[in-house]
Amino acid sequence: PEIRIDCPDEKKFNVIEKATAILREKYQVIDIDGARVVFDDGWGLVRASNTQPALVMRFEALSDSRLTEIRSIVEATVKRVQQTL
Repeated sequence: PEIRIDCPDEKKFNVIEKATAILREKYQVIDIDGARVVFDDGWGLVRASNTQPALVMRFEALSDSRLTEIRSIVEATVKRVQQTL
C-alpha cells in the first residue's frame, strides 16, 4: 500500500534530496523520481507527491519481517531529515 506523510510543498523536495544523500551512504539508491533504496530481498521508495503537500512511500520485500525492517530504515531517515528542516 501507499503510505502518505504530510510535508509542506516548500520542504518536500529538500527532504527527498537530503534523505537520498543519507541513504546512499549505506545502500544502493536509484534517484529517479525520489529515492528507491534497493536491497537483495526488497526495496523502499520515498518520493514527493506531485499533487499534495506530502511524501509518498511504498515498500516491498520477500518476507513480512524484512518488509518491516526496510520500512523502518527509510521512515527513520525521512523523519530525521524532516526534524532538521
